[in-house]
Amino acid sequence: MPPSQPLPAVTLLDIFWSLIDPLLFMAFSASYLPVTILSLIRTQQFRTFTSPSLFKDAWFARFWASVGPQTRENALPRAGPLIAQARGVVLDIGPGSGEWLKCFDKAKVRKVYGVEPNPDQHPLLRERISEAGLEGIYEIVPVGVEGLGEKWVRRGEVDAVVTIQCLCSVPEPRRMMGELYEYLNEGGTWIVYEHVVVFPWQGWFLKWWQATIDIIWPHFLGGCSITRDSGKWLKEAGSWQKVDLKQPADESFCHVIPHIMGVLTK
Repeated sequence: MPPSQPLPAVTLLDIFWSLIDPLLFMAFSASYLPVTILSLIRTQQFRTFTSPSLFKDAWFARFWASVGPQTRENALPRAGPLIAQARGVVLDIGPGSGEWLKCFDKAKVRKVYGVEPNPDQHPLLRERISEAGLEGIYEIVPVGVEGLGEKWVRRGEVDAVVTIQCLCSVPEPRRMMGELYEYLNEGGTWIVYEHVVVFPWQGWFLKWWQATIDIIWPHFLGGCSITRDSGKWLKEAGSWQKVDLKQPADESFCHVIPHIMGVLTK
C-alpha cells in the first residue's frame, strides 16, 4: 500500500546513490576482514578459523562495533521514542553491542532480558549496560530465542518485546515471531523498527535489485537478509488488539532497504 504522506523529492543522482549504497556498505564491511584476521591470530583464537559461522560472528562484531553507533544516531529520531515506550518486563531481542540501551526509560522498565547469542558482542554490551545505568535491570541472555524456554521468563509474563534491526538476521523468523508472541501478556506491546522487503508500490526493478543484492549481503552483514516481509509476518504472528505500523515518512521511493516502525498491542 503506498504511503499516505507525500514522498520526499528525489533527483537522478539521489536514485543512483540509493542503488549503490548497499554495495558501498558491503565494501566497508569487507575492509574489516584484515583487522579481524590479525586480531584472531594475535589472541590465538585459531579455532575460529575452522568455523565459518564463528568467523563471520567475529568479523561482524568488529565491524558493527565501529558502524553501530553511527547507525544508531541515524535511526535515533525514529527508534528512540519507540524504545522509550517499553515498560515492565522486557525482552530485548538481538541487542548486539547495545547501541540502543540508553533509550530505555529506567522509570518504566523493571527487568530487561537482552537475548544475544553472539558472545563476541557481550563485552561491549556489558559496557553499554553500565553506561546506560542499567546494572541490575538489564541481563544478558546468551542464547537465541529458540533456547529461551522459561529459564529467564515465563510465557505470558512479558510486558514488551523490542526488536530493533534484528529480525533480518534471526533464523526461522516466522517461527521465532510466533514464539515471542506467546511470551507477551494480554495488553503487552511489540515495539519494532526493522528494514523489510521492498514495498510493491516501489516497482519491480527495485524488488529485483534488492533480491540480487541479498544473494551476497548476508555474508557481509552477519547473516542479515534485506528481503524479509517482517511487517506482514508480525501481523500474522497472533491476534492483536491494535496494529500501528508505518514506513518512515522521510524514506524516498528508491530506498533499496526500506523500513517499518511502530507498535503492535496484544
